[in-house]
Amino acid sequence: MELKFDKKERAVGIFIICIAMLLLTTVVVIGRGKGWFKTYITYYTVFDQSYNLEVNTPVKLFNTNIGKIKKILLVGDKVKIKLSISHEFGSRIRKSTRATVQSPTVLGAEHIAIIPGEDDSPLLQAGGVIPSDKKKSIADYLGEFQVEKTAKMIIMAAQEITSIVQILRDPHGPFFTAFKSLTSLLAQVEKMTNEIDAGKGTVGGLIKSRDLLDQVHGNLDEVGKIIGNLSEASAKTPDTAAQMKETLETLHEIEKGILESVPDIKRTMKDVEDAVGTLKIILADIEKGSKNIPEVTRSTSQGIQEIRKAVNNIDKVVQSLQRNYFFKPRLPPEPTGKNVDAGLRQ
Repeated sequence: MELKFDKKERAVGIFIICIAMLLLTTVVVIGRGKGWFKTYITYYTVFDQSYNLEVNTPVKLFNTNIGKIKKILLVGDKVKIKLSISHEFGSRIRKSTRATVQSPTVLGAEHIAIIPGEDDSPLLQAGGVIPSDKKKSIADYLGEFQVEKTAKMIIMAAQEITSIVQILRDPHGPFFTAFKSLTSLLAQVEKMTNEIDAGKGTVGGLIKSRDLLDQVHGNLDEVGKIIGNLSEASAKTPDTAAQMKETLETLHEIEKGILESVPDIKRTMKDVEDAVGTLKIILADIEKGSKNIPEVTRSTSQGIQEIRKAVNNIDKVVQSLQRNYFFKPRLPPEPTGKNVDAGLRQ
């Protein structure tokens, strides 16, 4: 038998199929959000009491939901709790992992917090028991914050502040005494300032007197003159240096002339020494005898001529030194000659 559908029936069928697909999609989205399609690993933990925990209470790791409570069982004097933890966080559950009950606030809703263990600790197998820690009570939190000690410190601080205020309010206390001393000091300073302004006292006289200012201006004028003299001296320095240079050149030339005259003087002195030696020989011969008077006379004449030559050479050297413009101004004046004429011979 072949079924035939008209257009309306087909439209209704398509609509129903679309509604079914929409419902299925909604279920899938909700299921993924609720974790219906996740794979979970079962673990257990044991507490001394339930701490107001309930089924579906979240299990958190670093404040992130990783599972929930599936069942709460009483085993003897303990409360055994079945945990379902997402498979993707199973590698964080190790034998050194700890479980405890925490709440966002002291009076907030509780949840189970997983404290991860050491990385080198072996993994806890599925169905294993996670060691637990006791939930902290209000007394434990107060002990951690040391509320009693803090309150005592606050009370002591308040008492100290009260005593300080009382000391400050005392008219004969250190505060008012210091204030009075400061007021007196300010009055004295004001009096000294007024006296200085009026020209009284040593400091006032120095400040108001014009003598000190006149002396300062006079010293400044003297300094200006000294600077002017230094400027003139520095301007004449090039001329003085040129004159010094010329003097040094003149001394150099004189030194050369003296060095050139020294050999002549030495030769002349040698000739004089030779002539003196000759005269000594002649005088010795005269003492021995007077028989050879003509020969002695000739020898004496020759010695006298040699002496004259030597004296002439010395005179030439002296005249050359006298003509030198360096020694000429420094020679003493020539002595005035005297008449030694003895008159005519008879």
